[in-house]
Parts: sequence; C-alpha cells; structure tokens
Amino acid sequence: MKNGYMGRSVSIVGTAYTPLGNVRETPEIKDFTERELFSLACLDAMADGGIEAKDIDAYYVGMCGPNYYSRTMSAGPHFGEWIGMRGKPSIFHDEACATAAFGLQMAVMAVASGFYDCVLSAAVNINHTAPRHAYPPHIRGPLDNDMLWEAIFTSIDPAYEKPGTGGVGPLDALITGYCKKYGVSFKEMWEAAVSYILNQRKQALLNPKAKLATESYADEAQRFGFSDARDYLLSDTFNPLLGGVVRARFMGAVADGASAVIVCATDKARQLTTQPIEVAGIATASALHTTFMSVPTACDTYMFDEAYAMAGITDPYAEVDYMGVHDCPVTMIPPVCETAGYFKSGEAWKYLLEGRVGFDGDKPINTGGGRTQTGHPLAPAFVIEVTEAVMQMRGQGGARQIATPPRVSAIWGGGAGFNMGVAVLKAL
Repeated sequence: MKNGYMGRSVSIVGTAYTPLGNVRETPEIKDFTERELFSLACLDAMADGGIEAKDIDAYYVGMCGPNYYSRTMSAGPHFGEWIGMRGKPSIFHDEACATAAFGLQMAVMAVASGFYDCVLSAAVNINHTAPRHAYPPHIRGPLDNDMLWEAIFTSIDPAYEKPGTGGVGPLDALITGYCKKYGVSFKEMWEAAVSYILNQRKQALLNPKAKLATESYADEAQRFGFSDARDYLLSDTFNPLLGGVVRARFMGAVADGASAVIVCATDKARQLTTQPIEVAGIATASALHTTFMSVPTACDTYMFDEAYAMAGITDPYAEVDYMGVHDCPVTMIPPVCETAGYFKSGEAWKYLLEGRVGFDGDKPINTGGGRTQTGHPLAPAFVIEVTEAVMQMRGQGGARQIATPPRVSAIWGGGAGFNMGVAVLKAL
C-alpha cells in the first residue's frame, strides 16, 4: 500500500453505529456497558453486510482514554465473546477522536495485503460516567471533572507543549490564521459557524440515532428568552468564547456510543452485497500543536494527496460529491475542506453562511448532524461519518437523503495527540 497503491481492492461491506446519548438516561442504550454498545454496533454492521462472525478473520477494538473513561487496558479479548469472535486475533488501540480512522486503515491494510480476507474494526466510549474500580462494568459513577481534564492533558507531550494546548488552543490558532490569510473577520466566521450548526440541528432531528437533538434551535432559544436563534447562538452567555474565534457550541456535544465497520476484499464484497463501497484511498498522519500554526496544515495536505493518489482523484472539486468532517470544532471545516479541494481557497465559510452544505445543498457536509448535534462519542466518531457517507451513497439516507446519491465521498477526522485520518470512498 505504498506510493498510492493497494495490493488488492478493499470495500466496506457493513457499517453501523449505535444511538448516541447518555447511558444513564437515553432509553435505547440505558445502562449499557462498553461491551454492549460495542456489540450493538458490531452486530448491526454484520446485519448490514449480510455477514456472520465466522466469516471475519480478525477484529480491532478502539477506545479513547481507556485508562480513564473505562479503567481498562489490553481489553481487546474482553469484547470477542460478545460478538462471536472467541479466540480470533484482536488489536486494542487509542488515537483519541481519530481512533476509528486508524482502525479502518489497519483493517484496510490487512485485507489489501492479503493477510486477512475480512476484518471488523469497531470503537466505543462511554464519556459521561466512569466505572468503579474492581466493580462490574455496568456499575458506574460520576466522571470526576479533575480526572476528565487530566485525561485531556495526557494527550499532549509535556516535554514540548504547555498544559492546555492539547485542547482548543491549536484549533483556535488554525482558524485565526485562516481568517487572517483570507481577510475574514471573526464576526463573519461566527455567523458562518452559527448558520452551520442551525442547519446541522435540523439534520440531526431527522436522524433517529441523534438522541441528544430533541428540539429546534428556535424552540431552544425561546426557552431562554430569545426571539431569534442566531442571537441566542451568538450570545456570550449561552455560547461563550473559548478562544479568539472558537465558541463553546462550536465544539462537539459529548455522547456515549459505538461504531463498527467491516471490510473485505472487493470480489468477496460483491458476493455479499449489491452495494459495496470501495475504500479507494486512505491515509493517516500525526502532528504536534505547531502543525496548526499554518494554513493549510502539512498533515492534511499529505493525507489528502496520499488518499487521492490511491483513489485516482485528480480534481476533487469536481469529483468529490460529499464530505464527512470531524466538526469539533465547527471551525475546522473551512481549512480542512479547502485543503481537500472540496471548496476553493477562502470560500468554504461563505457556503456555511449561505446554508449550502445541507443534504439539500450543492456541497453537502455531515448530513447526519455532525458531532455538534448528533453527539461526539470520541473514539467512534470517524466511522460514524463513514456510515453516514455509505448510507448516502447507497441511497439509504431517508428524510435527509441527498437527491443524487454521491458517487465519491471524502471523510476527514482528527483527534488529540494529534492524530488525523482521511478516507476516500467510491460507489461501485
């Protein structure tokens, strides 16, 4: 899989994610453990692909901050019994919010090389609560705020970076640099971001998995005494600044959940489903916070170049029909989508402002609601966007279906550390 080529074609045969919510409150996942969330996603992915556990050669388990959120380590084998994979090889890994991207790449590499024919990769996180030491995993208590921030700050390298720069700081620096480079005022960027999340809330309300979205922003604003949702979302009280540009509601809404994807050799995929989706290109990268001091970032340029070379994409503006973007924060969309060639340089924010990125727009992004409105379960995030893209490409988007199903989709995801991933999907 070097220099843009795979040993053989690899396709997604099944993909799924669980309802996203809070295991203390959300009826569909109430009192679920990580094992049960993981199993639900995996079994749904198997059903989606018409495949059974006996046909899968290996499985990968991803989790963000397992020593904090789950108080477990080396836990791959803990999940095998739940999905009928007893004794089969597993890998347990953590790349923060990009975990599922790396899991997908490992699975694709294993199949592309011919080492395995079929691999399942899944990720899970419960983020609102933490298990009690030495108790069964369904017994959970409040997640201590000090432990939460300790977990976040372990995602940076204290030898080279200051505490706090592993969170919003670098991302705020990136969008600040973007605004300076293209002459966009902070107010214009706020307006664009607000337009985006208003649109995403509408899409999330059409997504049965988005259990955190329960009312329109117009109704939510009215509850807090605002006659206009835009005024509400630009209020320093209800949407405070976290930096120079990034505001609190531009970040992902924490959720519990899991996602799973099954890949196999394309010739086998064609036997299992009438709608295999080829992973035509895939790339991952890592970076320090200094990477985010320039637009475009070197890691994003590398990943898109690599993934497009594999996929044979030469004009992404014309060839890519849909993008899934890890929108935590929303302000990642302009620099990422422009590096991807999905928008012309300096223009993405205008599309957000004009509301043209919905399922009914000419440049759709995150039609399931994105991390801000569907919910952000950390490790599973990337494959949630992959699942949404696959549904759209198959024409299975329901009330939020793009009129002409995309033929080519690009997915970008990032996570602390920093870890990044890109996948290019093609309908066969």
